[in-house]
Amino acid sequence: MLLFISLVLFFVKINSENVEYSKTSIQPIHVRIQHIDVDTHSDIVIDIQTPHFSWELADEYDDYGQRIRNIEQIGYHIAVSAVIDNEIIWDSGYVRSSISTHILYEGKQLKSDTRYKVNIKYETNKHESEWYSVDFRTGLFSLDDWSGEWIGSQSMNMNQLRTVINLKSNPIRSATAFISGIGYYQLYIEGELIDQSRRLDVGWTTYQQRTLYTSYDLTNVLNTSGLKGIGVMLGQGWYNKQQWAIGQGPHVELSLNYGPPRVILQINIIYTDGTNESIVTNTNWLGREGEHRFDSIYMGTTVDFRAVQLCWSCANFSDFRLWMNASILPSPVNFTAGGQFSLQIMDPIRIGPDALHIATSGQLGNIDGVEGASLTDGGILKPISQEYVNGQLFDLGQNFAGWCRIASLNAAKSTIIQLRYGELRYSRSVNEMNYHGLFYENLCSIAVMDTVILNGTENEIFEPPFTYHGFRYMLINGYDHINRSDVECYNAHSQTRLIGNFTSSNQVINQIQHNILWSQLSNSMSIPTDCAQRNERRGWMGDAGLSVDASLFNFDYINFYINFLTMIEDNQTPDGAISDTVPFTVGSRPADPNWGTAYITIAWYLYEHTGDINIIKNYYQGIQLWIDCLIQHYEQTGLARFYHTYGDWNPVNRTGNQSLISSYPFLRDVYRFVNMSELLNRTDNIEKYGQLYQRLADEFHRVFYNESIRSYVDGSQPMNILALDLPDVVPTPLRTTIVQSLADNLIKTGYFTGGIISVNALFPLLSNEGHHDLALQLAQKTSYPSYGYMFNNNVQNATTNWEGWDTLPQGGASSPNHHMFNSIGAWFYRYLAGIHLNALQTIIIHPKMSYDYQLLTEINAEVVTTKGSVKVHWKRISQNQIDLSVRIPNNINAIVSFDRLVEQGKCMKLICNNEIIWIREKLNLLKNTLGISHLTEHQSTGTMSIRIESGDYTFTAYWQ
Repeated sequence: MLLFISLVLFFVKINSENVEYSKTSIQPIHVRIQHIDVDTHSDIVIDIQTPHFSWELADEYDDYGQRIRNIEQIGYHIAVSAVIDNEIIWDSGYVRSSISTHILYEGKQLKSDTRYKVNIKYETNKHESEWYSVDFRTGLFSLDDWSGEWIGSQSMNMNQLRTVINLKSNPIRSATAFISGIGYYQLYIEGELIDQSRRLDVGWTTYQQRTLYTSYDLTNVLNTSGLKGIGVMLGQGWYNKQQWAIGQGPHVELSLNYGPPRVILQINIIYTDGTNESIVTNTNWLGREGEHRFDSIYMGTTVDFRAVQLCWSCANFSDFRLWMNASILPSPVNFTAGGQFSLQIMDPIRIGPDALHIATSGQLGNIDGVEGASLTDGGILKPISQEYVNGQLFDLGQNFAGWCRIASLNAAKSTIIQLRYGELRYSRSVNEMNYHGLFYENLCSIAVMDTVILNGTENEIFEPPFTYHGFRYMLINGYDHINRSDVECYNAHSQTRLIGNFTSSNQVINQIQHNILWSQLSNSMSIPTDCAQRNERRGWMGDAGLSVDASLFNFDYINFYINFLTMIEDNQTPDGAISDTVPFTVGSRPADPNWGTAYITIAWYLYEHTGDINIIKNYYQGIQLWIDCLIQHYEQTGLARFYHTYGDWNPVNRTGNQSLISSYPFLRDVYRFVNMSELLNRTDNIEKYGQLYQRLADEFHRVFYNESIRSYVDGSQPMNILALDLPDVVPTPLRTTIVQSLADNLIKTGYFTGGIISVNALFPLLSNEGHHDLALQLAQKTSYPSYGYMFNNNVQNATTNWEGWDTLPQGGASSPNHHMFNSIGAWFYRYLAGIHLNALQTIIIHPKMSYDYQLLTEINAEVVTTKGSVKVHWKRISQNQIDLSVRIPNNINAIVSFDRLVEQGKCMKLICNNEIIWIREKLNLLKNTLGISHLTEHQSTGTMSIRIESGDYTFTAYWQ
């Protein structure tokens, strides 16, 4: 219960009627259309006829340059018009509302391939903003809007295709390309790659169920009349059967209809005189096998520079000896089975500075003492060392996913140069010689080798197309005259913004955070993959669900995960079953419950981080089908024999009842589904699944509780952790006993013994149950097994998180670049920084404090949300004093809570911005201070909580 310290709070809101502020010019900032940030996307394309709009409120300042607190929106006005004729197709008029996110368009139906402009303004309790304008355009809403054909060849590796168009002399009003090339494509016009940083496009999908297309605004490219050459280069990608045959699982039959690469392209041109034309792919296009003779995601690329034809996509190209007419190939999409051909809504995979935009304003780059590369290096890594070990061996200093570009290659024609990649090096005795070569054993039957055959011209440059590798080290054979300055390697991943910043006073925690960032990016390749180095790179659901919360704190991957949810839905069978991997390559269907839970987990955390209820609405039915599928299996077995496949994957000690481990996500999913039903006011499901959860909770305790040892199953750490993590499962009289049993086990053992499922729940559970000091001690361990051991051992200091607690170069297939252990990153933000976003309703700032204050003395964190930047900086000045600074975005309020600094202690005084606002000995009254109200004290925990409005605050709390 909460005890209200003050019976009456004389809080006075100072508004514009009694305080004069200087005139200011403001406008909406960081506008988003369908979650796309217009600041980092110059060309916004949507595939929906009812988009939603969001914006942040600009900061407002008083005459002294201080940020004004309690800025609230009181109204907005949105107008959408067609660019071509300025017709207003939706005018919301002035809407009196505080809502500034996810406002649905309600105008005339949007048309295919049409350009629009949205104008937004808002009014706050202080000022009215200026209008903000931004353009967006639509994709092709119907198959009838497509007139191009899929082209390629069944008889040759036709990976370069071209045509020539003759543009009219009339000026072009707009030129828009729609293209899909699978496996991958690159679009050229007059010899120039249209988007220099875009790679491995389009994104991997279950092609027969959904194939993606992309779009380009070519208005400025095709701005002169006359002849223009258009070319498309194709890669095999995931549409090649070989990708599925290497390390194949039981579901390789899904790719049986996959085959040679193919492309469909349509360029719609509108001239200023109102006429229009379309350039489309057909059998008039010519194709050949280009210089890249072989490309494979797993095996690498072979490029023969002797076969290069300069400017093959130019209009004046004339050497057609090796070219032949393209053939019509079937669409990859099975439309009769409900397949979809849809716009790629998530950002593409990119390299270079365009791949990662920095949204945070705090500490950037590496902290002193943290090993690895900085995320602010523009996405390009240079070798930190070079030596000769059976070739030229380069250390990039960071494990990552991508490839290398080698310049200044000067050797005779037909010289063969090979590039091999590895994550690890190892040392062993070979013929009594010390060998320090690359470790290849964890590549699992794939070559991971790029080969180039030189043409003999000077200063040749090689960059492999249509493949990527997971590596830290690169070995070059066949050419010894390589300078480090001629090597640069690209960190490739799905484009995003860095929206999270987290640093602490503890170097172990800082290194873990560094490793989380890099392992997440390395495995964000249009879908969340598992690892980048071996014959995997699959969309394992367990990995995706466990890391999504941490990922969304750090990166703007909203559409990335929405796309993945859509793919899960595409793969769902009529009985509700979903698969362990998406696309379904290996594993089972129905998925192991701890893998299938990613469906509801991803949807839930997307809602928590954005407040977008449409995400819950869009996937609600599919989630219900999955839960009903689990219920059908449960009704056959009960919880005692509930099905499972993987259990608590990669534990230190494999122990306990696997049915408890699989029952855990089943109960959690049902509980979250009830929460979703409450959000949507689905009273029928609230009652139905709420009653089910109570029955399951009772059964869970009855089946798995071991009275003889007063713990669950065998009393092992994972068994008690998972039981405690479920609401209303452990009876209240037993809870303290079970928690203490867990804590005693952890202290006695000295380390955590579980795997990826139980570690996800471990740290929040300890922090919530009064054992935050123990959680910090475990997080900061550097001996085996621990996160810290990954970068504190005698073999390899990791710069990404490992796949297992013991991943080392010792003959196994395990990867040192994996994200399924990244779940601890969410604990960093939620508990160490104390940031709980709560769907951007009322933000909770509640950093957990240790009684041993030297365990952690400082945290600096920031999360850039769709409403603005949330910042937390706290510092333990002493055992009894903490300074806490927070920034709360405009148009939202927060509750800031102060944990006890000493056991059984009491807060004695609160100071805000150097002014005492509360002191215990002065009748417990809260001083009237702008933006602050409602001070409460929790009776049992002693936690002090205070409500604040938007603004910047610096608090000091004293305890004794």
